Amino acid sequence: MRVPTGIALGTCSHTGLVRGGNEDDFLLASAPAGGGAGGEGFLAAIADGMGGVAGGAEASRTALRALGASLVDGDVGEGDDDDAMAVAFRAASARVYEASTAVPALRDMGTTLTAMWITADGLCVGHVGDTRVYRLRDGACESLMTDHALREGESMLTRCIGGGQLSTEVDVERFEPRPGDRYVLVTDGVWNVVPPDVFAQVAQRGEAQQVAEQLVQRALDHGGPDNATCLVVDILADGLGADSRDVELLRHERPEARALWPRAVSLRPPLWPWLVLAASALVLSWSLLVLFGVDVAGWFD
Repeated sequence: MRVPTGIALGTCSHTGLVRGGNEDDFLLASAPAGGGAGGEGFLAAIADGMGGVAGGAEASRTALRALGASLVDGDVGEGDDDDAMAVAFRAASARVYEASTAVPALRDMGTTLTAMWITADGLCVGHVGDTRVYRLRDGACESLMTDHALREGESMLTRCIGGGQLSTEVDVERFEPRPGDRYVLVTDGVWNVVPPDVFAQVAQRGEAQQVAEQLVQRALDHGGPDNATCLVVDILADGLGADSRDVELLRHERPEARALWPRAVSLRPPLWPWLVLAASALVLSWSLLVLFGVDVAGWFD
């Protein structure tokens, strides 16, 4: 993919050692000059789906696609003066809700969603749920947003994208990135498993790709009870840089979500109960005839 020269990236995602499928997903995308909701920009977003493997994977993918269409393609609608990030989150909520109502098996699907939108004017973060974005600056590691959960470290969310809701409140904050900053986006399968001191130590050292892989590996070393996904975004220069370059990132491990959808179920009543009933009646009739001395075997001579 094409990445601005002022940014370095690292990505890693793993199902973990307990779950049967990966409900995490992420999106990295560049908007060229003249495009995007606010002109040239770069989007890094991460989502942790919920509602079972099929529902969670579809929710995270659907939310990210809608968010990207709004921010990167500039599809925010005419005459809307609201903040572009808030508009993009509303689009993601509406798309997930629409998809959940179209397939009954996915009715309760939902997802967390955390996104960074970097432009020449600064950095905007949108956030719903308990995925996190950390900033590493001058040796300090700081979580920039507040978890929407009943208690830290638990999966009982107070806000999510979807979950039977058409819309939800989104936290949006703006920050001033500096050259040398590192931003780490992670699902709770990483930050909830890796001790904070170890997390900060690993995140400080090495190149972006190396750090992303090491943080996910540390989550696996601690049992890997959940899907684990990490994005690392390094700010190399002021703005996005004057040019862009081709970067080959590791392929996302998450399997194709549609392959995990529930199988279609026929609306016809099943035939097998009637076959069992008919066979039982035949056996009962045969037994009664034999009991009363009827030579049933002679019928077939």
